[in-house]
Amino acid sequence: MTDMLAARPSTAEIQNLFAQRSHWQSWLDVEAALAATQAEMGMIPAAAALEIGRKANLDHVDATALAADIARTRAPIVSLVRALARVCDDDAGDYVHWGATTQNVMLTARTLLMRRVHGAFMARLGDVLSRLADLADAGADMLTAGRTNFRQGLPITFGFKAAAWIEEFLRHRQRFEGAEPRVFASLWGGALGAMHTYGEQGAELNRRLSQRLGLTPLAVPSRAGTDYIVEYFLLLALFSASCSKVARDLYGLMADEIGEVYEHQGKEVVGSSTMPNKVNPKVVVVVISLAARLRATTPLALEAMQSTHEGDAANNQMLYALIDQACPLAYELVCAMDELLACLKLAPENMRRNVALSGQTMAAENAMMVLAPAFGRAQAYERVKQAIAQAGQRGGQLADLLLEDDSVRQAVDEAALRAALDPAAYTGSSAQMAKTMAASARSAAAALTGG
Repeated sequence: MTDMLAARPSTAEIQNLFAQRSHWQSWLDVEAALAATQAEMGMIPAAAALEIGRKANLDHVDATALAADIARTRAPIVSLVRALARVCDDDAGDYVHWGATTQNVMLTARTLLMRRVHGAFMARLGDVLSRLADLADAGADMLTAGRTNFRQGLPITFGFKAAAWIEEFLRHRQRFEGAEPRVFASLWGGALGAMHTYGEQGAELNRRLSQRLGLTPLAVPSRAGTDYIVEYFLLLALFSASCSKVARDLYGLMADEIGEVYEHQGKEVVGSSTMPNKVNPKVVVVVISLAARLRATTPLALEAMQSTHEGDAANNQMLYALIDQACPLAYELVCAMDELLACLKLAPENMRRNVALSGQTMAAENAMMVLAPAFGRAQAYERVKQAIAQAGQRGGQLADLLLEDDSVRQAVDEAALRAALDPAAYTGSSAQMAKTMAASARSAAAALTGG
């Protein structure tokens, strides 16, 4: 199988990694690596390991016959070992699967597939960060309304929103990279994990085989300890929550009444089968759906950890199904997130229109702070609040209503108060944060994509 670490495989290619033939080949890859490692250590003849390595692929193993044998034995690795042993010349077949057990092969092989998807996933995460950097730069000075509880609060720039998203996704990068040595480990210790058939050579075999496979050796390769695998899927669930949070934010901003962002769609894209006026968002809803489906695997992940004693086939089946389901889903999600950000367009004129709905009241906090040195914060708050209520009742600009009070006119400079109530001049550190985080995102993207 080709290396996917630097590539951008399609979602179909990732799904095919978890197809039946791909699993069988990954088992054969592990059997070949085991034989080569054991030959290095003098545990089996070198000639046998070479022959096993030559024949450990589906060009030599009859896949149809293998499937039929698995249906009979209901022990896939037993059938695979038989098939591989039969096609090996001389006595090499006698050394296939030397001292190993089924879960050693099946989980280690799936971990190799997981790692390959993870490499592609991280490259796509780099693409997402690059897109977010573009948004942060483009929106660094783009005035928009900051909202809490669905209500307009203070003026910010769109770049500030993107900067917050960047920092969140940078944390995901840190989590994934920090977990890699734990997650991508080889479960190699024989029937129960205590190296019964390998004796004193067990620890060294574990170390060398893991090194050959590019995995971390477990000090105690117990078949019941799968938390290190489950951790990865909990991290994917966290990632999915961030994706859908950002997507839902954008989804809301796409509403006609808000209209601050939109998806740039091709002319042939159909919004509605019956309403010609509809231009429905397409990609954002895919992100939200995929993210929900990925998060829904979390209960299965935690259930799969509940293995009894030193091993439990029921929990193994849960774990295998989890890996096969969640890894392609995660890759599809990060690709959809990249697509969403790539087609996203900003509408700064609509952002300013929406800021104008609140007008000077959006900068009311700033006016309060201008008044606070003269009246104290609490009294300044009340004066501004009362003026806002008057504006709602009889109209007028907030600055004019505040300046109707003689004590206000005497306490503060009129020009300073009017300037303080300009929303465009009260965006805090939005622009600086946007530019800083855009640079951080580009640096991370370059590291993840090799760019």
